[in-house]
Amino acid sequence: MNNFIERHLAAEYRALLFPHEFSGQATFGFECNDGWADLIEASLRLVQRRAELHALDVLVTQAKEKFGQLRIYHSGADEGIGSVFEIAQLASGYICELCGEPGKVASLEGWLVARCGKHSEPGHQHQIAPHLADENYIASYMRAVDSILAFFGTRAVLWVQEERTAFAGRRPSEMLATEEGCQAIYLMLKRLEHGVGV
Repeated sequence: MNNFIERHLAAEYRALLFPHEFSGQATFGFECNDGWADLIEASLRLVQRRAELHALDVLVTQAKEKFGQLRIYHSGADEGIGSVFEIAQLASGYICELCGEPGKVASLEGWLVARCGKHSEPGHQHQIAPHLADENYIASYMRAVDSILAFFGTRAVLWVQEERTAFAGRRPSEMLATEEGCQAIYLMLKRLEHGVGV
């Protein structure tokens, strides 16, 4: 991840990324590409809010790509915060790690990677535009995941993994890759919350 994004995340989420006794300027060292930056920021923002609300001392110890998905290792979390990180892992498999566009996990030159169609060809090097944070996506993702956790509780992670008739057979984890998908999840759960069938 480029230094500008890492410095931004380190400054905004310092309490989650560094031990309390740490008193220097540093980057965290996210071991993934820029395409997941918005997903990481949305997840850290959600976790920071939940940690403050429940007075939890959450510490992210590592964030990296593994088998084509984002893995965030942490300590001090409760089950809800653990679910936030697990949902991010599942959603990351549908977001190109290079550019942030919708994609999927595929085998590329012997490695499992999350890529869009443009970046899934071996040997293809397409120029990647510098990452600009998408606040609309971040806000929509947070709202959708908050609703999922509130509605399903301990079953939230399972719910996002399974194909859903309400979404024409798509998995919510796939839908969380786009702002439109996040909005569709949020609106569907709001309707269920108010007793309106889908």
